[in-house]
Amino acid sequence: MLVEPEAIEKHVQIEEILKAEPSLPRIEIVEKCCGPQNCSHVFGFGGGVKAKDMRDGTSSNAELLSELRSTQEKNKSLNEENKSLHDHLSTLEDAMEEIRNMKEFIAAQQSHNLHMTSPVSTD
Repeated sequence: MLVEPEAIEKHVQIEEILKAEPSLPRIEIVEKCCGPQNCSHVFGFGGGVKAKDMRDGTSSNAELLSELRSTQEKNKSLNEENKSLHDHLSTLEDAMEEIRNMKEFIAAQQSHNLHMTSPVSTD
């Protein structure tokens, strides 16, 4: 079974409260079924996440600081590469705009020259 019996029971309880008091705010309905909120408990996920859950108990502060520094250096390097690529893109966009302007100018010149050199009928 994918859904735990306790979850099914809570769902039924929520539905009953919704039928009895449809204007009740959603958070109050949840608190009636699951108890009051607190900073260490996430509804629907059991107990809250604690700092010790976020790391494996074997990492020392020195190892974590070393990993943080390494990540910061990689982040700095990637940001520099991103800036370089952005600058290169801007240069290419400027060049493309210049080419478009030249193309329009040449097309206008050719159109003007065609009108100047077209034979005039003398009928």
